[in-house]
Amino acid sequence: MKKRLFMFLTPDGITYSSCESIYPDVDNFQVLGWAEGFTEEEAFEEFLNTNKWVLNTNFKNIICIEIKSRIHEGKMFLLDD
Repeated sequence: MKKRLFMFLTPDGITYSSCESIYPDVDNFQVLGWAEGFTEEEAFEEFLNTNKWVLNTNFKNIICIEIKSRIHEGKMFLLDD
C-alpha cells in the first residue's frame, strides 16, 4: 500500500485581501500544510510532528483533505487586472 498525501487547513482565523484593508474581508480557509500517511490519522500525526508551531496557535478546527497531485503539478489560473 502506498502512502497518500493530505492537506491540512482551518476555517479559524482571519484574512485580509490587501495590506490597505482595515478589517478582515475574506471569509476563507487557511492552508496549514501537508503530510503523507497511509491514513488520515497517520498523516495528521506526521503533520504535527513536522509543524509543531501549529500547537502554539489558537486554531481549533483542522480539516484533512486527500490531494491527488502535488501543488507544483496543478494548473495555475491568473486573474486579469
